[in-house]
Amino acid sequence: MSGKRKSSKCNANTTSKKTRIKGQCEISVNSVFEDEAVLKKLTHFVEEELENGDSCECGDIKAYRRPFFHCMLSNLVQNKDFTANLQDEILDLNFVEKNNDLYKFHQSTEDLKVTKLPNLSAIRDVIYTSVREWIIKMTGIKLSTQVDMSCAMYRYTDVLSCHDDELDDRRVAFIYYLVPESWNEGDGGRLQLFSLDDNGEPKEIVKNLIPVKNSFVFFEVTPASFHQVEEVLTEDKTRLSISGWFHGPRIDRPSPYVEAPPTASPSVSIEEDDFYSWLNPQYLDSATQASIKETFVEESQIELSNFLQENMYEELASLLSGIDRSKWSNKGPPNKRNYMSIDVNKLPDHVTKCLKFLQSDAFFLILSSLTGLKLHELAEVSDSEEEEEEEEEQTNQKGDSPRCHCEVRKWQHGSYTLVHDTDAETKHCALDAVLYIGCGDWQTEYGGITSYIAKGEDEELLSVCPTPNSLALVYRDTETLKFVKHINARVNDTPNKGFMDISCVYYE
Repeated sequence: MSGKRKSSKCNANTTSKKTRIKGQCEISVNSVFEDEAVLKKLTHFVEEELENGDSCECGDIKAYRRPFFHCMLSNLVQNKDFTANLQDEILDLNFVEKNNDLYKFHQSTEDLKVTKLPNLSAIRDVIYTSVREWIIKMTGIKLSTQVDMSCAMYRYTDVLSCHDDELDDRRVAFIYYLVPESWNEGDGGRLQLFSLDDNGEPKEIVKNLIPVKNSFVFFEVTPASFHQVEEVLTEDKTRLSISGWFHGPRIDRPSPYVEAPPTASPSVSIEEDDFYSWLNPQYLDSATQASIKETFVEESQIELSNFLQENMYEELASLLSGIDRSKWSNKGPPNKRNYMSIDVNKLPDHVTKCLKFLQSDAFFLILSSLTGLKLHELAEVSDSEEEEEEEEEQTNQKGDSPRCHCEVRKWQHGSYTLVHDTDAETKHCALDAVLYIGCGDWQTEYGGITSYIAKGEDEELLSVCPTPNSLALVYRDTETLKFVKHINARVNDTPNKGFMDISCVYYE
């Protein structure tokens, strides 16, 4: 051809094809699956033979290459009675809440592979056969007969954070939407696609797909297929869908990018008067320290309320809340975390002094007295602790000494952290110390709770709820992971619309 086309569109015949699946109910599906011209056009697009590049539109089908291959089919089912009956059938199913670091939504318990419900079994068989075979022809991916499928229900504040869907032999992910026809951008719940940075990590959202009733969306599962389901923001609509994966031969995956761990530094010196000006005097009392230590040794965690002297805390909270938004920067990548952080060089002097207090040798000694950990050379240890210390010293690298790293963070709507396999901090036992600031009467329903779990398990070992001027101490070993639960839209009704904290991690 001598000329270039501005777009690659073709007219697709949308006359429906009626089928009766196993004699259960009649379903009329979009005839695009039998249109050879459409299939040829899309196949050429997938093979990058079209001159227009990034998109291809054929009637009810739109396909895109960026940021990774995805395709949207409108009007999958042609008879409205079927979609209405299917929706009612799904809403009558039993659903259980799925809630961890990555997501919060409700999932059906019905085994859709064997269900005999008339409408669900009909749409299942269409997806398992007609749709699957069509995707094979279009993409060239040799999908197996294994298909995972379930019903998902997202309601107000439900969310699915950034991930790539890579697991075992998943090759194509799909979603069939049964949302109200009035669903719009303001309702949230969009399927959001990410671009990549130079490390192959998700960078930013570059595409938003609004759920449309009776539309079928699918995309190839690759190391680049980072996506998320935006938090549902409407209180009176339900984002109902059928979703799952087509499986196929495994493909080679690149090794995941491993971040360098934060730099931990030894303690710093501090003037005695400066140190005592920060700490609530009750935590200097030997009997109080002994009681706290007894609890901590038994439970590996404790929350110390009113930790800073009131005047110092109030000024700290005032200064941090008054920092211009432009000085905070987003901390990612979104498949691992999403919150605001600030360069220590941009902090007000009073906040810098608080960091020095938390990193001081005197504070290392106080922590040793409160926890029984060997964080200072003057810390007292029992005979059994001395034996453990000797064993740890043999495994530590030469030159290791008690050290810490600190970060000033801001948490607001949409903030979270996720558990991830390449977290360098999990390689060493550590004491987490988080000083909460400006969180008011925080409620667990807002999110923002720090949860600790054992590797390979979903059951929560313990959780920490933000409390103003409290220092949360948690000792974790190398088999313990932590995350901060996604902060949802409810936080926007609070005075501060979030909170701040100073997070410190101490190593023996």
